Amino acid sequence: MGSAIRRWWFNGHVNLALRLSLAMAAWLAMAWCLDLFQLGLLSLLAIPAVFISGIDQPSAHWLHRLSWSIPLLGGSALLFGCIGQYWPVGLIPALFVGGVLFGSLAAWDELSGRLGLAALVLAAMAQVPVGIESPWLFALAVMINCLWVVLFSDLWFRLQGDYPLRQALALSYRRLAVILASRVKWIEDPQLGERFDLPLAEQLALVRRYVGVSKSRNRLNPELYQAFMAAIDLQERLQAIPNPELSRQLFNAEDVLPSYRLWVAVTSKRLRQIADGLMTLQPLQADERLEAAEAALVAALKPLQQHQFSQLAPYFISNAQRISRLAQRVAPLYQRKMFAPDERPDYWRQWRLHFRWRSPVFRGAVRQGILLALTMAIVQWWQWDKGYWALLSVLLVVRGGIVDTRRRAWQRIWGTLAGLALAAALIVAGISGNAALLLGLLLVPPTLSLIPVHHGYSCTLGTVILIMVFEYIGAQGMAVMPLRLLETVMGCSLVLLGYRYLWPQWQGGRQAQLRQQAVGQLNGYLKLVLDAFSGREVTPVSLARARRFTYELGVALTSSFEQMQQEPNYSRHRDSAELIRIYKQTQSHLNALAPAARRGRHLPAEHSALVRQTLLDASEAVLSAFSGKLGDWSSELEANRQAMYRLTQDSEADRGSFILYQLNLIGERYQQLYAIAGTPAPDKQSRR
Repeated sequence: MGSAIRRWWFNGHVNLALRLSLAMAAWLAMAWCLDLFQLGLLSLLAIPAVFISGIDQPSAHWLHRLSWSIPLLGGSALLFGCIGQYWPVGLIPALFVGGVLFGSLAAWDELSGRLGLAALVLAAMAQVPVGIESPWLFALAVMINCLWVVLFSDLWFRLQGDYPLRQALALSYRRLAVILASRVKWIEDPQLGERFDLPLAEQLALVRRYVGVSKSRNRLNPELYQAFMAAIDLQERLQAIPNPELSRQLFNAEDVLPSYRLWVAVTSKRLRQIADGLMTLQPLQADERLEAAEAALVAALKPLQQHQFSQLAPYFISNAQRISRLAQRVAPLYQRKMFAPDERPDYWRQWRLHFRWRSPVFRGAVRQGILLALTMAIVQWWQWDKGYWALLSVLLVVRGGIVDTRRRAWQRIWGTLAGLALAAALIVAGISGNAALLLGLLLVPPTLSLIPVHHGYSCTLGTVILIMVFEYIGAQGMAVMPLRLLETVMGCSLVLLGYRYLWPQWQGGRQAQLRQQAVGQLNGYLKLVLDAFSGREVTPVSLARARRFTYELGVALTSSFEQMQQEPNYSRHRDSAELIRIYKQTQSHLNALAPAARRGRHLPAEHSALVRQTLLDASEAVLSAFSGKLGDWSSELEANRQAMYRLTQDSEADRGSFILYQLNLIGERYQQLYAIAGTPAPDKQSRR
């Protein structure tokens, strides 16, 4: 029973709802004691801005970020509140300028972009207290409320043992368990492993950020740091498949498949146990079944260390042993530095570089400013009350691409419609006055818990809360329903039209740039591995960073391709899918070689010279081809690649030959990439 309660308490959505609900309740209690209940209630309009900006979550240079983030949010509330109260027509140009300036903050980084969006949300929220409270008082209350939520959240996280880091780590281990469990299906359907796993990439990015924050504050829990490093090692091991086609044949062998199924099932369950332990703060016990499953798999693989599997079977024996060790100990295979010192970016230079028309960040900011100004112009032309509803619809449905934006817009429309229907039924049933207010307050926690889950569901409950508040104020619930629906539909429609026709950022148009960046990063990773095998000094941190950046660009390629498939004027582009598959396989070969490179293994000088020259020439040819300078795959390069192949054939089956085997496969993958480079990247007219 206690374990179930702890698991419920530490559930990410429940914990979020409890944290924000308790912070809001304590804030209202303080406002009531100071006889400022109305102002305190209005200042809670800052909560969405806090949630969107992420200032309540740990981040790098947290105090420095707060020192300018909170004044920016308060300043936005003050400026647009004053304009709305004293010069309403001025909101049209002000929203355009604000949309451009705040939207362009995304040029710095993701968190800055979220802060810019939060400032625009507060610009819309500042229209709520117009005529009720002074803009100065409202802006001051907003700043104090933001600071209160941030301090309350920091205390909340500390009392729960670095909860954000634990949660992100737990989600990462759960995702690793899913990936490992899918390997059995991958044997039958190779298409399951062709693309990068986007959820795992997002979670590991969060983990890396939270670890960096805790490290900078000298509050990093050693246990959590060990779990983080083990997760990175597991990701590297699970991604490293030396020869996908031959590997499937190996694991599909009659004597191997049952043992492999058992080992996958036991190890996946162990990873889920690690996730539960991280979330509930429960200590882990050693799992004897894991050792037994590992021994059975090793025993099944050992007889196959001959003939066609002579290179693969020893590798997978070692890999299974290391994965089992990682899962059993929840600690890395070896200790090393994971973070290199980050240089403080030149924010002014970054902003100026993006403040030009060819930048998608600037075009997106201009589009956002136009949509906000147009929305306010329509609201004022028709003299609609509560125009901030339409502004919020414009701001809150916008996502990174047109596909996600379209999905979110429809979710907001049907969520609002469902919420209005439910609220109308409650009013007809006799819910009004204090009962309406009580119901609205009771719905706050579930609404908060649904925000990260589904925008439509959270809009449904949020609309019910809103109508209940109006019903409590003066039995106006039914009266505001048509306007709520009309402004929501209007705001979402403008966003859909704007993102369709105002300089849309089609993902197909990004493919050429992403391909070039990805291949360039892959080449950098390859060069580090070759340097290590040639006897040059290569630090583990540089290898880890190269693997990480290569992986992140693979994730970007996958995300762009999946959005491209659903955009207007696009359908499946065969070369894009094939590129992702080969890119991932090439990184998989490099990941299989990375442990040997870290341990300082060297190739003989004569072998190293041939391999290095061949693969560097191949990587340069591929990068030039993706840069638009397609030439011939030279006869000298092909002769060197064939010499590498003969060298691999003549070598004995040992660790050195495994390195040559993987490097030879990398040469084949680069030749396949070169063939793809001969086909132009998708553009707006691509229909293949």
